Amino acid sequence: MSNSVPTFTEQNEELTKRLELLHSEFLDLFTRHKDMVENESVILTSIYLEKLGCLQLELLEKQTESARLKMKMNMIQAAINRNEQPDFEAIEREINARLQHYYAQIQAQSAALDEAKQVLSHLISDDEIQKLKETFRVLCKRLHPDLNPNQTEEEKDLFIKVKAAYDLQRLSDLQNILLYLDHSNNEKLKLISSDEKVERIKHLEQQVERLKSKIDQLKQSFPFSIKALILDENYIEREQDELRIQIKIAEEEIVKYLYIINIIADE
Repeated sequence: MSNSVPTFTEQNEELTKRLELLHSEFLDLFTRHKDMVENESVILTSIYLEKLGCLQLELLEKQTESARLKMKMNMIQAAINRNEQPDFEAIEREINARLQHYYAQIQAQSAALDEAKQVLSHLISDDEIQKLKETFRVLCKRLHPDLNPNQTEEEKDLFIKVKAAYDLQRLSDLQNILLYLDHSNNEKLKLISSDEKVERIKHLEQQVERLKSKIDQLKQSFPFSIKALILDENYIEREQDELRIQIKIAEEEIVKYLYIINIIADE
């Protein structure tokens, strides 16, 4: 026979404790994952771009220009070898078509640098970040559907607004939502039947494992996989030096190809 009403037995108390622990673990993992995706990843990427992005963009531009001049040199020489007068306009059109992918990369890299500057110029204080996380955690406890399966439509809408406010780092919006909620309606875990507790425990255990897996995957991906290096000034300095060396090599190639083009174009 199903246990549809709460009975305050030792077993029921154990289920309550287990459910409370899972609530806490789920909240920690959910807020951690969301922070990694929405905030930490963006900030780490922005720091990386701020320290290395400008040099990477310069290198991409110089290497693309070097490739363009090398193509031009080879196409002019090929026309001469065929005893034809090089059609410089046609050559430029063909080269531009071939390099569209690289021009798109340059544009994307430039846009990413602009966005990184915007992110780093609008960072909120550590105190505000802590308040933001704490308020978000409290609201998730009240409104997350995995912790509150019997939500009203209003509560579902509120949770969407909570996530949006957190993503936009609007602490005041989160605080206003928290004030709006009626604390007296909070569901009490002790009043849930044993059967429902068991079902909720199973569900939360699955969600906890899913979040752990997603967090582990994030840790192995950029920028988390090189987080320590991004914050290592010695590593950054070595990378900057290597990029400057590659930029110098590309600049030397540009000068060489221009020189050759001028010679064969005048022949």
